[in-house]
Amino acid sequence: MSINLSDIAQRAGVSPATVSRALNGKEGVRPATRDRILAIAQELQLAALQNAHTMPRTETICYVVHQRHAPLEVDPFYPVIMHGVEAELSKHGYHLLLTTISDEQMKSAAQFKPVAENRVDGVILAGPDIRAEFIAELKEMDIPVVLVDNFPSTVVVDTINSDDVQGGRLATEHLRSHGHRSIVALLGPAVWHSSALRGDGYRAVMEAAGLPTHLFHAEDTTFETGKQLMREALQAVPDLTAVFAANDAMALGAIRTLMQQQKRVPEDVAVIGFDDTNLGAMSTPSLSTVKIYTAELGRLAALRLLDALTGREMPAIRTLVSTTLIPRYSCGCVSQEE
Repeated sequence: MSINLSDIAQRAGVSPATVSRALNGKEGVRPATRDRILAIAQELQLAALQNAHTMPRTETICYVVHQRHAPLEVDPFYPVIMHGVEAELSKHGYHLLLTTISDEQMKSAAQFKPVAENRVDGVILAGPDIRAEFIAELKEMDIPVVLVDNFPSTVVVDTINSDDVQGGRLATEHLRSHGHRSIVALLGPAVWHSSALRGDGYRAVMEAAGLPTHLFHAEDTTFETGKQLMREALQAVPDLTAVFAANDAMALGAIRTLMQQQKRVPEDVAVIGFDDTNLGAMSTPSLSTVKIYTAELGRLAALRLLDALTGREMPAIRTLVSTTLIPRYSCGCVSQEE
């Protein structure tokens, strides 16, 4: 029989967060309530999980991405971050548990199985589509949490991100250096932190040059949405000569649409992506892009979570990792033969 925090909470008439605090010896629980919770836990055969009123370490960290990013091999961005996490954790004797999560599962952190069944010591949540309410509930349950590629404004939490504004500026400035004046930006949802900031970098360069901005948003950042937005952009801005895309998948989708409409890349339209995935380097034409140091994001997330597991009181930090422009053929810098 699988017993979790919700089972104890239901019997004790308290919230799962209160159960978590009681079992972990945290403050904020009345002595009588704590005693009742511990007694119920023992009755439910969880006595072994309360030695000295402290949950034993599992030496396992959960790496979570939204189900929209599965299968992971379709876009290697989050798997590379995961490998960075795993490589660093292994140096410290920790293991990694990979799982995906749906919108339905994010409605209750207490029902999230790796946490509810006490199978992990902490959680790394990767991606801008992890709900702030879910993050806040994990924090309330005293679960160590680090975010990667996300920065919710309503939750105080450790975050590890690329410098997306800088990256958006680098890409747009580079297109401007080629003489382009009619540049469009293909972005994901405006509520996604990383996509919005990349758009901000694009907008800053265009406005500083006194040029109009053309931002197009889709519900996701995939090859298919790149194709879709490119079609919309060509209709709305028929004289466009350059494209900045929020990630490589969208950029490759945009190139597919341009080719279908008999437009040459980069001769007719230059394209720059974002992420520097292997897909972009191997494509034809090879994709100019903004490099994110994805493995480093993972390494830093792992180190921050390990620090949190020491139990020391630490303020939440925001870590930004710089980006680098990688020019290839799609922007007109490198010959196709190379």
